[in-house]
Amino acid sequence: MLFSNFEYFIFFALVFLYKWYLGPFLFGNTEKERNYSHIFLLIVSYMFYMSWNYRFGALIFISTVIDYYLAIRITETDSKKQKKTFLYISVFLNLVCILGFFKYYNFFSENINLFLSLFGFKSPFPLLHIVLPVGISFFTFQSLSYTIDVYREIIPCERSFIRFSLFVSFFPQLVAGPIVTAKSFLPQLFEKVEFQDIQFRVAIRYFFLGYFKKVILSDNAAPIVDLIFRSPENYGTTASWIAAILFSIQIYCDFSGYSDMAYGSALLLGYRLPENFRLPFISRSITEFWGLRWHLSLSIWIRDYVYIPLGGSRVSYFRHKFNLWLTMFLSGIWHGANWTFVIWGSVQGFLVVIESLFNEFKKKKFGNRTFPSYRFFFIPHIIVSFFFMAIINTWFRAENIQKEFIMLKNMLVWREAGLRPYMVNTALLVLLTVGLGHILGYKIFEQKKEWKIPAALEFFGYIIFVFVFAALTNDKELPFVYFQF
Repeated sequence: MLFSNFEYFIFFALVFLYKWYLGPFLFGNTEKERNYSHIFLLIVSYMFYMSWNYRFGALIFISTVIDYYLAIRITETDSKKQKKTFLYISVFLNLVCILGFFKYYNFFSENINLFLSLFGFKSPFPLLHIVLPVGISFFTFQSLSYTIDVYREIIPCERSFIRFSLFVSFFPQLVAGPIVTAKSFLPQLFEKVEFQDIQFRVAIRYFFLGYFKKVILSDNAAPIVDLIFRSPENYGTTASWIAAILFSIQIYCDFSGYSDMAYGSALLLGYRLPENFRLPFISRSITEFWGLRWHLSLSIWIRDYVYIPLGGSRVSYFRHKFNLWLTMFLSGIWHGANWTFVIWGSVQGFLVVIESLFNEFKKKKFGNRTFPSYRFFFIPHIIVSFFFMAIINTWFRAENIQKEFIMLKNMLVWREAGLRPYMVNTALLVLLTVGLGHILGYKIFEQKKEWKIPAALEFFGYIIFVFVFAALTNDKELPFVYFQF
């Protein structure tokens, strides 16, 4: 069930009607009604998740039971050794038995078998036909973060299995994030939210914006990207650069579009999700891109549960640089079990380390000195960072290393082949739209410009959008890219 299809609109309309009308009508505005609302949302969340494959429901239930039980055991024991043991069990079961098996078993088996075959050994690990559960990387990280926070005594143990299960499986963000932590979501389940408290216009704006990004921009860029990356040997320099740039925009519009629709859906139900994107294409460096603007929920998760526990910057000089690299490397393999993701994460890590070294040199050389002319380099910094990310992201999209090398050769060694006018026209239109969107977003969110739009005009605009969507929608319904993670 995709956010962008009619089936979801019917599904969400029924959930919305129960949440704000049928539930209060049957039980009144009481704590009992809130508890029944949690049960109802839990049931529909499982229905939503199982609409892809009913077997997935058992997996998320097992993951939920594991951390619910282990968090209680951590709370009830006074022994620090036992607390740590229960935490390690949670880490092992989540990252090795669940995420590791479903996502990485075949990758490691294939490479170990290949390595052993070089020395004449038979393949000891059979390759299995494993169906990757939708959103497994998201809900395992959420569930695990809860147990870690209970162990650290940041949050109390949640005794209600219903509330904890709803935290793990809440359908707006279940399959593609943002990654929600228990300390931000569980307290909301105790808040008394009235229908009139909903930021209705804000929620609708987010949902329509996300729908526009996904259906109009991402889905129309995807066929060109898929065509060129599938057979890069048939295309030349211009076409390869178009594919690289379009893919960076496609993945942004696809993923941030989902996040926007998830945010809008949750807000309509009275819940707040964390911000996941913040105008990433105005980043002036790779560090700013990852630390402040792109997939923020993952960056914050890795910072809080990997980087800081490793010592962060409070360790030796070389250990600090290694920690920086490791966080980006882990981000790479989190995205997928393929050597292309390993290289993609490693390259990102090396660039972050290089930027850290450069910033240290600049601070040592010039101190806190400011340069009045710096504002004139603002746009070149953005352009250079964008093109760096476009090149690096080809590793993210490439089907294998061999095809990636062909793409890089096409981009760096001039030759012309396979270019079609519609590729150029689509790329220019999508790039212009996203660029204007970032300029507008910069004015609103960075410079805090307030533009008041009359409600009637806004409503009329949505009607126009509906007709635009109908005219420009790609005939082929495409799933969200991040569902595979």
